[in-house]
Amino acid sequence: MGKWSRAELKESFDKLMDVTDRCFISDPFDLTDWLHCYTDDVVWHDLGSGFNNGWDQELNGRVAVNQWLTASLSAAKASPLNAGPPDTEMKYWPVPWYILDEERGWALCEWQNRMRDPGTGAVFEEKCYSQLIYGGNGQWRFEADIYNPTRLRMMKVRWLNARRQAEAANIPMPPLDLDWGLRLVDQEKELGQSWSREEIQRAFDKYIACAQGKPEDHANCFTDDAAYRELGFGFQNGWQEEIRGRKTILNWFTQRSNTFPDNQRQLVPVSWHVIDETRGWVVFECLNQMQDPGNGTVFQMRSFSRMKYAGNDQWHFKEDIYDPVKMRGMFERWREVHDSLK
Repeated sequence: MGKWSRAELKESFDKLMDVTDRCFISDPFDLTDWLHCYTDDVVWHDLGSGFNNGWDQELNGRVAVNQWLTASLSAAKASPLNAGPPDTEMKYWPVPWYILDEERGWALCEWQNRMRDPGTGAVFEEKCYSQLIYGGNGQWRFEADIYNPTRLRMMKVRWLNARRQAEAANIPMPPLDLDWGLRLVDQEKELGQSWSREEIQRAFDKYIACAQGKPEDHANCFTDDAAYRELGFGFQNGWQEEIRGRKTILNWFTQRSNTFPDNQRQLVPVSWHVIDETRGWVVFECLNQMQDPGNGTVFQMRSFSRMKYAGNDQWHFKEDIYDPVKMRGMFERWREVHDSLK
């Protein structure tokens, strides 16, 4: 039994979603209620763009969070073309799914970073995974957000182009509309089956073991019609985000296993995982760790993944999300050290 009940966790998570929806479209703009959804000493990790122009990945304290967010929005409003499409027009954060872990007091979720309607009705959004740790009294003491900042920036560019086209056609910006902003698009289909936590755990343990073995064993953990979504480097040099079918997945695994950097990875530690037995899901954090370059230095980079179980020790869906620029930087630093020690 965890320190807090599932009911309290759900109430606090629902409150965070509701307050987020209200505060970020408030006029005059006021984030006071949103900030108080977090403890005074909250720790915030941004594993995408980061803070301080990307040099930091952690903020400590609610005051620091407020200062960072206020400065970011002020800069975007003052010089939107230099800062990229104006972040002040990112108004909605619909949540397609979330998982509560009452044993640890955690909430895991996907937020869609959605821009306001540019005037065409088109939806421009990019996903982010978040890990939240509860601190009691309706407040959260930790948040880690992970996303691909390159994809996020390109989404904003597409939105800005759509807005400029609307302006050229004398189409005004529609008023803010939460019903429009929070509706879910492209919802995933589920199998509608459930399995015991014990079976899912055994299948997950087997998957992690196979993922560190031969490509054939790894691929056999997926169903014939499985979908694999890669929101970091992607496939086909980044032009494709999803592949389908076990044979295609096997070809990709085989190609990776024979080339750098995957042929220099060692075991893939899993920092944590959460099981949702109702849907047959597992969400986990992976430390993509390289082999010892020769001097004992540890090179690794975090990623989050979500998998959907299909029974018989097989999975029918996997999605990985991380910052490919940071991942590539880690690979390059490893190679520099490795080559210097030859």
